[in-house]
Amino acid sequence: MARFRGRYNFSIDEKGRINIPAKFRKLLTPEAEETFVICRAPDNCLWAYPKDEWEKFEDKLLAMPMSREVNKFQRTLQNTLTDTTLDKQGRISLTQYQIELAGISKDVSIIGRGNNLEIWDRQRFEQYTGTGDDYDDVYYDSIQPGVDHS
Repeated sequence: MARFRGRYNFSIDEKGRINIPAKFRKLLTPEAEETFVICRAPDNCLWAYPKDEWEKFEDKLLAMPMSREVNKFQRTLQNTLTDTTLDKQGRISLTQYQIELAGISKDVSIIGRGNNLEIWDRQRFEQYTGTGDDYDDVYYDSIQPGVDHS
């Protein structure tokens, strides 16, 4: 599968529908059946996985050793899942619960994260990422030691 990359800004309509960028729609495999699985994600956003990619992720979740923490995580995640198929205008629908979880008001940012998308309230995403003044610190403290640039 090709990778989702970049950021796109849209508005959510009164029925809870958001546009999926054409660039991202073109990357869907036939196995995805033009369907995304939407669920809550860390940091108060939503994940949108193409159906085929979600099934790979779900297989890993189901293979996790049973524990109280794993049970709680799986239940909390699965409680927010919906399958949503692209409509003729290239939109997907979010549930009211998902909209509330992510604090989405009107404007959304869709972020390509490789095999999935993140859906953020635009203002919340901008607060989360800040001005980028700490980019060098984040890079040198967490990313650079594990990345080989050769």
